[in-house]
Amino acid sequence: MISLKKADFSDIEFLWYLRNQPDVYKFSKEKRRITWPEHIYWIIPVILGITEKELFIVKKGLLPVGQIRFDFNDKGKAVVSISLLKEFRSKGIGNESFEKAIKLLKKTKKPKIVLAEIHKDNIPSIKLFEKLNFQFKEKKGVWLKYILEL
Repeated sequence: MISLKKADFSDIEFLWYLRNQPDVYKFSKEKRRITWPEHIYWIIPVILGITEKELFIVKKGLLPVGQIRFDFNDKGKAVVSISLLKEFRSKGIGNESFEKAIKLLKKTKKPKIVLAEIHKDNIPSIKLFEKLNFQFKEKKGVWLKYILEL
């Protein structure tokens, strides 16, 4: 069973571990491991709710297996980021957890548009977002922008 929970202080170490997996950061805009102090500086405001971000932990049963983050702007747009541990990819978890996250967001933040910025070589993510009905919008360098209107 796949579930989502809002990230809290108990998830800080898991999120740092997930972010620092080489197969996760190789497709991120910051292509390197991040230090513990960098992570703490970034994550504490997110967990305290003083940023324009919503961060969910993806769980399979009781086990944390990934994260979904939405970064909001003031124009009704949210940029989505999904990361799963390698062992849990290509099993429908990204699809199911994204759909659950969108249902939660529609009740609270109500974004009109969700954007995904995907590295052109990240074929599994491209396939996931296309399966989720995102439409290709543009290419800027190595980054592909996909959009979903809600």
